Amino acid sequence: MSIASEADKQPRSGRPPATPQRFVRQTEPNTITASQARAARRREARRDEQAVAAWLRELAGRPR
Repeated sequence: MSIASEADKQPRSGRPPATPQRFVRQTEPNTITASQARAARRREARRDEQAVAAWLRELAGRPR
């Protein structure tokens, strides 16, 4: 018997074949507005500037 005819005789399960979920994108609303994103970038830049300023103050205080 061929494989195809054997497959026809086997009982099928009640579930449909599983579709790959790898490429399915979940639709979520964009909850961050552009102005919130800009504000977050400004805060991050300010934090970076403050960290650099603190590092320079630390270097200036060290004896050579």
